[in-house]
Amino acid sequence: MSAEVEVVEPTHPLYRRRFQVVSVIRESCTARMVRVEWRFGLTLLLPLSVTDIGAFEEPRTMRTKLSVEALEDLVAVAEASEGACLSSPETSGARCRPRSGGRSSTTSRQRSGR
Repeated sequence: MSAEVEVVEPTHPLYRRRFQVVSVIRESCTARMVRVEWRFGLTLLLPLSVTDIGAFEEPRTMRTKLSVEALEDLVAVAEASEGACLSSPETSGARCRPRSGGRSSTTSRQRSGR
């Protein structure tokens, strides 16, 4: 076991961070975790599969946060709504803000001293 691990899963919030290993734990028959030093004396429990040492135990597949199908749906929705939200600066609001009631007093009110 190496003394240091790196989070190699691109979708993990700690991606590309390196940590000192405290221990490797088997939670169940399939779930293995690695306890790492974080900061201020605290430790983190990371799934072994998101680290560089877990990458050798399981076949790695490149995962993204969006699937191909989700991206295709997004493009289809964007294409279908093309031109639906045209903006015209001449008609989208007042040219100038209306003036307020009056000017504020230049001196503050005296406090009660309580």
